[in-house]
Amino acid sequence: MSTYAMQQAIFDHLRAVAAPSSQRDRRSVATEGYALTDDEARALRDGDVGAFHAAGVHPVLINMYCRANGWKRADYRVLFPVDATREARSVRWRTS
Repeated sequence: MSTYAMQQAIFDHLRAVAAPSSQRDRRSVATEGYALTDDEARALRDGDVGAFHAAGVHPVLINMYCRANGWKRADYRVLFPVDATREARSVRWRTS
């Protein structure tokens, strides 16, 4: 599983659809040329935001992807799996 490859594909997709002359489908992310598993490629082609979240794609990229498709936060937040576990992280400026 390569979260980096998924993020790169989404980033490249967003740059391509932002071009004024773009005729690309805003929902389907091209997967050719990226080291992706079959499940990752399927999620990108289908625009499965819940799978993006579960795979660890950065929330800013998910937000940008959804906004490019005309979705509001309330529209796509419900697509995140309820049982998705997040890695517990500590930040250096918190001592507790």
